[in-house]
Amino acid sequence: MSAIDDKIRESLNSEDKEVMESYGKELGFFGLIAESFRGKLKAMVITVFLLVLIFAVILVICAVNFFTVEDIALKLNWLAVGLTALIVIGLLRLWYLMELNRLSVIREIKRLELQIALLAKRL
Repeated sequence: MSAIDDKIRESLNSEDKEVMESYGKELGFFGLIAESFRGKLKAMVITVFLLVLIFAVILVICAVNFFTVEDIALKLNWLAVGLTALIVIGLLRLWYLMELNRLSVIREIKRLELQIALLAKRL
């Protein structure tokens, strides 16, 4: 912590301390995941998780059928569907990681807004 952070914490009243503590601590990866299920896009995050699970099942089914089928044309069909499922899973995970990044940036902006407001109140 820097000296300015310590001065800001000393000048806070009890209500401001609660808000500062909620934004003051780093959540980490699993904390951000938990926070993503509480935000405005909660339904979208749940939908993405369900889609990833569905496409993972499709990928496993395609892999099993790819190795059990003898016909080359059917093997290519199972391979195409499996690769498509793998790409969709990758894209959905990429969207989710960008969502976690957005939540992290919003937390930092809120923390800065709070510190600026407290400094402005002191001046």
